[in-house]
Amino acid sequence: YHGGKYNLYKYQRYQDVRLVFAPEFAIAFFGGDPDNFNFPRYDLDLSFLRVYEHGKPLDNKEFFRWSENGAKENELTFITGNPGGTSRLSTIAELEYLRDQRWIDELIFSSELRGVLTEFQNRGAEQKRVSGEQLFGIENRIKAFRGRLETLLDQKFFASKVKAENDLRRRINANPQWKKEYGSAWGEVEHAIAELKNVFYPYKYMEKIVYGSTLLSDARTLVRSAAELQKPNEKRLREYTDSRLPQLKQSLFSTAPISDELEITMLTFYLTKMREFLSADHPFVKKVLGKKSPAEMADYLVKNTRLKDLKVRQALFDGGEKAINESKDAMIQIALVMEPDARAIREKIENEIETESKKAGEKIAKAHFAVEGTNTYPDATFTLRLSYGQVKGYEENGHWVTPFTTIGGAFGRNTGAEPFALPASWIKNERALDFRTPMNIATTNDIIGGNSGSPVINKNAEIVGLVFDGNIQSLGGDYGYDESVNRAVSVHSSAMMEALQKIYGAQRIVDELKSSAASKPQ
Repeated sequence: YHGGKYNLYKYQRYQDVRLVFAPEFAIAFFGGDPDNFNFPRYDLDLSFLRVYEHGKPLDNKEFFRWSENGAKENELTFITGNPGGTSRLSTIAELEYLRDQRWIDELIFSSELRGVLTEFQNRGAEQKRVSGEQLFGIENRIKAFRGRLETLLDQKFFASKVKAENDLRRRINANPQWKKEYGSAWGEVEHAIAELKNVFYPYKYMEKIVYGSTLLSDARTLVRSAAELQKPNEKRLREYTDSRLPQLKQSLFSTAPISDELEITMLTFYLTKMREFLSADHPFVKKVLGKKSPAEMADYLVKNTRLKDLKVRQALFDGGEKAINESKDAMIQIALVMEPDARAIREKIENEIETESKKAGEKIAKAHFAVEGTNTYPDATFTLRLSYGQVKGYEENGHWVTPFTTIGGAFGRNTGAEPFALPASWIKNERALDFRTPMNIATTNDIIGGNSGSPVINKNAEIVGLVFDGNIQSLGGDYGYDESVNRAVSVHSSAMMEALQKIYGAQRIVDELKSSAASKPQ
């Protein structure tokens, strides 16, 4: 974002991006987990960045102007952005697997981990500080998983998906050519799902277990880098390809401090769940734990690794296979022990199950296109997309939810205690604010995860908001869109201006945003 200007087609090539402004966390995430994925909301969840090219602010010519008055009720709105993946072409077999196994498992697992992290935070201020990001992530996941599961448990919605699939298959089978090309796809998906169910827990606890620990994740990355970077680019695991290496290195060589206490807590939990779901007699569990309990192994690994030292990680990465194989570091050693089984189960998933499922999915997508033509838009795939909608309320639990909240409503919600505690800067400037100023807005735009940070524009291509969330009903947007209740939630442009001027004294930014011919910043 630069001077009221969004560059929509060049942004990926810019590396020099600098922070201009960000508000306090307390107002950016006002309401915390209780308000997350809900509406009404009262958040100033935004930041302003500036793109630099050759050491100077980018002077791009294409941009959206700033709206003078913001969006009004029933006004037409557009959202541009790169929404993540949706699964609206998923078969009933796939949806049943998500409904009956995956999301239930994820909810139980994440809820237990939330309890572990909550207990960890209760140990003291430092423990709360170092685990805040993990707890936020887990709470966000729980809400997301719950929203998806509730959609799939909605009998009316699921029946509509069953009917749509049956209608599509009937029309495909009625056409000999279509039946020959696409008719087998649904059976192929069912076979892939059956295979996936068989390896669900081995895959989770052999291949994905490392992500609970920064140190074990780094050890896995180092072990795999040594093996993968020797291969031609096209034969590597996807995260080790040349295009992904900058991102991988940024994570691996992060200078962020690592808490031993948090690492031990997280590893203990993950290793405990591994033993619980694979069983104490499973060969992989025996290899990983030996004679130790999960808590003993977690303590041993964290206290006998040097991977917290950036220089050690750098040396192991640069040293390749020789350095890895000669290392006596406990985390590297356990990653090497885990690697054969983890790699084998991943190869089965990617080379057999996913390959079969993707090929069948391509047939099903072509079947939809053959029957429906261009009447249905394709699933989101992180590519650029324009969504249209309008500022509109909705009915929830028998009452009407209006599409606007106000700055005054934020003060009415303020209790002075987290997560409903407004920052001191807002309390100090309360009298200067116009309480009638719209704070957040709800629109019918069809969005999904990945749209956060997208601009909301009106018919004149003027900025009227900034997407930061959706309501709980929108989480079911993975599987279908319901215009009556699905809502995108955004910061209203008027709230941005009111806060920048009267709370943060950022008049220079306000002037630049309002002026389409703003002078270059000094």
